[in-house]
Amino acid sequence: MIDVPTTAPLAALAAVVAVCATAVAFDSRDESGGRAAVAFMAAIAWWSAGLFGEAVATTEAGKLFWLNVQYPATAVVPVAAVAFVASYLGYDAWLSRRRLLALLAPLAALTLLSWTNDVHGLVRTGTDLVAVGSGTVLVREFGPVWWVGWLYSQVLLVGTFATLAYGVYDSAPAFRASAGLLLVGSAAPWGAQFVVLGGGPAFRPELLFVLTGVAFTIAVRRGRTLGVTPVARQVTLEAVPDPIVVVDRSGRIADANPAARAWLGEGVAVGVPIADALADAPEVRAAYRRGEAPDEPLRVEVAGEPRFVSLSAVSLPTLGSRSQGTVLLFRDVTDSERNRRDLEVANDRLQTLTHALAHDIKNPLTVADGFTDLATAGDEAAAERVESAHDRIFEIVDETLAAVDHPDPDAGAESFSFAAAAEAAWRTAETAGATLTVAGDESYAADRTAVRSVLENLFRNAAVHAGSDATVAAVALDGGFAVIDDGPGVPPAERDRVFDRGYTTADEGTGIGLASVAALAESHGWTVGVGAGRGAAEGEACLSDTTVGDGAAFVVAFGDRPIEAVASPVVADADAFVAVSESPAAES
Repeated sequence: MIDVPTTAPLAALAAVVAVCATAVAFDSRDESGGRAAVAFMAAIAWWSAGLFGEAVATTEAGKLFWLNVQYPATAVVPVAAVAFVASYLGYDAWLSRRRLLALLAPLAALTLLSWTNDVHGLVRTGTDLVAVGSGTVLVREFGPVWWVGWLYSQVLLVGTFATLAYGVYDSAPAFRASAGLLLVGSAAPWGAQFVVLGGGPAFRPELLFVLTGVAFTIAVRRGRTLGVTPVARQVTLEAVPDPIVVVDRSGRIADANPAARAWLGEGVAVGVPIADALADAPEVRAAYRRGEAPDEPLRVEVAGEPRFVSLSAVSLPTLGSRSQGTVLLFRDVTDSERNRRDLEVANDRLQTLTHALAHDIKNPLTVADGFTDLATAGDEAAAERVESAHDRIFEIVDETLAAVDHPDPDAGAESFSFAAAAEAAWRTAETAGATLTVAGDESYAADRTAVRSVLENLFRNAAVHAGSDATVAAVALDGGFAVIDDGPGVPPAERDRVFDRGYTTADEGTGIGLASVAALAESHGWTVGVGAGRGAAEGEACLSDTTVGDGAAFVVAFGDRPIEAVASPVVADADAFVAVSESPAAES
């Protein structure tokens, strides 16, 4: 049996601890269960303070007064416990103000009946002041209404503790310790009353509210039971350089590290709806709304520069039936994404280079093969063609190796005669029975070997598409050159595709020649385009010495010179002229 003088200091301690726990709960009042926790701990503080007053009172009337002071708290505690556990474990749909008032009504009636017991005697049928040790205690004989109220309170508390116990069992490990501490602390006074009623040591079970307050304070202050943010911080740290955003179950930001604010903007703030916070990052916002992490990195503008992030969505541990939220983890993959894209471009260019090399070598190789028999028979002109073709093969190989080892497009720039380059290219191009005419003899300061390769590919393309007996013109222009044939031309709808690798409309075509032309132009900073030839019949001075018709016109413009201006003398319809500044193969 606890000595009566000990009751007062223990009750005072319980009241102080409960007040501290109430303050802790008040700091988390906006979290789930926060307001109910404030009411629960405040009622316990009230109850403990009333018990202290009862313990120090020396008269029967004084003790009855403080007993009646405790009754409002005894009415609030069971209902507040129900509201706290229901909200804490995610059963908010069950809670409503009407239901809580309905639960409170019987206990409020018991309080009123206790205050008016002298009139009806339904709560206490008798009281007596009994000396125990060096003090006195108030002994009560309980009336029928008290027992009904007690039984009703037990039903509420048993349901509450059973639900909380299930929550401890069903929750994730991150929440289990805190929920278990709440269960033990709150159930201790409730269990102690049965010890007293069963004939155990005589003491006031309410004194164990000290344990309730301590357990609640530890659970909320250290385990941060009422908030999702501290749990998320077990996964995320301020020091992590990648953006991290914690979203609560209502879709609002519960936390965000500095990197998230730097990447996604200052709109990423606690309490802001995540959909609004991601307004400046539309790709991330779309991925979040889809509810699934994208397979490809997302593009984000950071300080005006594009960056790339991979997005992962990690669900926080559940608590009862409630999902606590989601952690959005962003990983900066800008460098790896750029490396991947550069590697794709490099691989694509390597493939283009391989095909182009094989294609370019095939031109002089075919010429050499065609003249070998004549050269063997003693034809000196044929022998010179074979020798020239072999020299061109070696030149192409050396040119390719130089481009790989020294990728500076201006390294091979030199002044040369366009007419001489065109005639040399014609000799090593596979052109069957086609005829070449050269218009103009400009001198250019450019990579002569690259110009020759472009001409060879355009000559062979003309022979394949315009026919073996086609007439082809190589035209020197101001700031570039053109190759025009008298074939059927390229339909306007097809002109934006002719430079795609693998695209061809001829049975004998490889789809490599024009892609090689586009790649060479792009690597040297030139622009290449295609349109319909204007033709000599229209009296253009640059074509006055040719007999070329209105076939395809391929134009190459050097440097920054606008290709439309370069092409205007030889292109019939400027609006239908299509130019590309870089290889479509490289873009892919």
